[in-house]
Amino acid sequence: MKLIVTKRAADWLVKQAQLQAGDMVAIYAQKGADGQISLNYRKAAPSYAVATDEHQGVTFYVDFAKEWFFSGKVTTVDFQDGKLTYQQVRETPDEQPVPVKEPASTKADASTAASRKYEEYWE
Repeated sequence: MKLIVTKRAADWLVKQAQLQAGDMVAIYAQKGADGQISLNYRKAAPSYAVATDEHQGVTFYVDFAKEWFFSGKVTTVDFQDGKLTYQQVRETPDEQPVPVKEPASTKADASTAASRKYEEYWE
């Protein structure tokens, strides 16, 4: 798992949250009512950071408790069209990124009560 925060995203976050060198900012995924996942942030010290990136002395991190969305992936956080955006590629042992497939459906499977093809995303 790796977190990459672009300079554009870091500059926007520093300005938006009035951050200073030494501050720590959690990056986490949030599922909306429409089922879409978006990234959010909050200024806080980590309990256990599992991925970090630093810009202008500010540390951006993913906390262990919120890693479900980032696990096994290289996530690049950017700022475009007035909002935080992200791109993910599957992390591979030989460091060759593999694009992450979008799930065909997020409906529950009646036989397992789990989302379909869940196993493909868990590595």
